[in-house]
Amino acid sequence: MSESLIVEKITKVFPRTKRPALDKVSISLGDGEIMALVGESGSGKTTLLRIIAGLEQPDSGKVTIGGEIVFGAESKTLLPEERNIGFVFQDYALFPHLNVEKNILYGLHKIARKAERYERAAYIINLAGLEGLEKRFPHELSGGQQQRVALARALAPKPNFILLDEPFSNLDPVRKETLRDELRTIVKESGISALIVTHDTRDALVVADTLAVLKEGRLQQVGSPERVYFHSTSEYTASLFGKVNRIPCQLLEGENAPSGVSEILVRPADLEITKDSSGDGHIVGKVVSSNFRGDFHEVTLECSAGPSETDSVTNVTIYVGPERSLQLGDTVTVKRSSRSNS
Repeated sequence: MSESLIVEKITKVFPRTKRPALDKVSISLGDGEIMALVGESGSGKTTLLRIIAGLEQPDSGKVTIGGEIVFGAESKTLLPEERNIGFVFQDYALFPHLNVEKNILYGLHKIARKAERYERAAYIINLAGLEGLEKRFPHELSGGQQQRVALARALAPKPNFILLDEPFSNLDPVRKETLRDELRTIVKESGISALIVTHDTRDALVVADTLAVLKEGRLQQVGSPERVYFHSTSEYTASLFGKVNRIPCQLLEGENAPSGVSEILVRPADLEITKDSSGDGHIVGKVVSSNFRGDFHEVTLECSAGPSETDSVTNVTIYVGPERSLQLGDTVTVKRSSRSNS
């Protein structure tokens, strides 16, 4: 698979700051791939997006788009409009005085033949599910429809790839799930790559083929959603993508693990319980809270790491199906789930 974007060792330090906003960050985006840049506020993801778009200049590194170097020490820096990138802004940035069709046609002004412009616009309108809305103005559209128009306008000129800045932040929770699926379908059917910046890890897990996790300007992990979620390479990444249990453990003497007391990180979904107190080599815990979450109960157990009263006690969270009835004070055995991916 060829690559529509290659970012190599990008470093950026803003004036009057000591820590780099980006520190030798390298990522690549394959043709037709959707990648999500994920991280907390201040992680550097928006800075990286702006550098790729040409809106910000890095201090060092190289950016290659569609096989052409657009920034590098020995190359001419291309302006944003020369990089053939589609951009979907957080607020969509639609032209309020233009209807849906004309908003989309705006990006096709470089096509000389009028008939060809309208043919391309019609194709994109159909792809984005905007049929019947061509003559409506932005203020007459819902938030989800505005998002699809912004996406259609970005895809219309057949860019090397599109950049999306927090595309779901303005959507209500009820519609967000459907619109995430719609966006992924539209982008995939277009055949154009997409790089999404988001702070919402659930959005990233649903939409992206690949995740790139940033923390304080440094790349933490790159991989598939399943790999990053179930096999996080750092405590930061594991915690970023959902609740984890820190369970004390004794590491055995071995080639790759020195002896001593340490912790393992386990997701609630990777544990299951049986309603008995035998232990059978597993952790025994007492139910101290149970909160109904709709599809499951979030159960917190007070667990002992061993049979002695002097052994450490820790709280462990487990997700239990809604049909399971547990009472406060129940004693249960905790074990690794048979469906565990970790």
